[in-house]
Amino acid sequence: MKVLTMPDCRSDNPYQALLERALIDQNVEMFFPAGYRRLLPFYRAVAEQSGRIDVLHLHWLGPYLKGGPVLARWFYAAKLLLDIYIVQMSGVKVVWTVHNLIAHDAQHVRLQRWIRRRLAKIVDRMIVHNHSSKASVVELYEAADNAISVVPIGHYRDVYAPPIDSKEARSILGLPTTGNLYLWQGILRPYKGVEALLQLWSEHEDLLSEHTLVIAGAASDPVYREQIASAAAGVRGVQMRLEFIADDQMHLFFSAATAVVLPFKQILTSSSLVLAMSYDKPVIAPRLGGIPETLQDADALLYDADDGLGLLHAIKMSMESDLSSLSSTVNQICDRLDWSAIAHKTSQLYKSVLHERSDEKQVECNKIRRNRPHA
Repeated sequence: MKVLTMPDCRSDNPYQALLERALIDQNVEMFFPAGYRRLLPFYRAVAEQSGRIDVLHLHWLGPYLKGGPVLARWFYAAKLLLDIYIVQMSGVKVVWTVHNLIAHDAQHVRLQRWIRRRLAKIVDRMIVHNHSSKASVVELYEAADNAISVVPIGHYRDVYAPPIDSKEARSILGLPTTGNLYLWQGILRPYKGVEALLQLWSEHEDLLSEHTLVIAGAASDPVYREQIASAAAGVRGVQMRLEFIADDQMHLFFSAATAVVLPFKQILTSSSLVLAMSYDKPVIAPRLGGIPETLQDADALLYDADDGLGLLHAIKMSMESDLSSLSSTVNQICDRLDWSAIAHKTSQLYKSVLHERSDEKQVECNKIRRNRPHA
């Protein structure tokens, strides 16, 4: 089975590379197109592959919805739908993994909603990473429940170096070796709630004086980066590492951390959450999207997103809880996010979609036989 995956985001997120590696054991070959084509990028990528492509697996839509003025954006949206339709007419099935309901930096929400609703109706199958996301997609996209399959994100245990002693990691990074260390790590974007975390640290310096908050990651927007740097300036106990964290440094930050804090304002699924779990870290986060379902019994430090004091109470609870026991629970839950099981479920979904194509052909053949004149 040959699957063309678009867009190629392996350099930004290990998710696609891990899925590709795991699917090999399921006799599924994944291909990624080289470069970007303005005119019919999906159909041209399918046509340029050597040998027949069975499935086009679509992920993030952002690279294909370009254009500045709103009319240009509508043009790109319509072109995307036409491109997908032509791919299907060529006999290739289309599967779409929905990673977010609406693009986090969307300027035209109405257009985002329109394109996603139309796309949901023409693709052959959608994938979401948890049941909460499925319910949201059904509601917002007006999609059929049976057109959506739940396949979780696998763990990242094999991507980065294994953990080392916490004090050693802190020493290497030049961080305090005493007290709790709360880590926020990722790409800085407004929906991730870093401002609320910095405000909490600023307003409760007495409570948090013995503990450290580390904000580690680059910002996609330099203006936003300066806003975050300004908000952190002079706040006691806050360490800012506002740069890209190299792969060979990632294990140091998670080894140093006592807990990971992810104060999202909105979220559907989160690779940052799975990465924290991959290092057995207790997670402080709101009960939003698929977070509770992903953490399952390791949800002791989750808080109500509508509670203005929820994040503060969760931080306080982490100071009073048996975090070693919670870490063990996280480890057990993370065991269930095994890539071999995820690859098996994904390959079965591909086969199911292709089986539907065979059924459609059989129906068409039967129609031809019934309409054939008798001798």
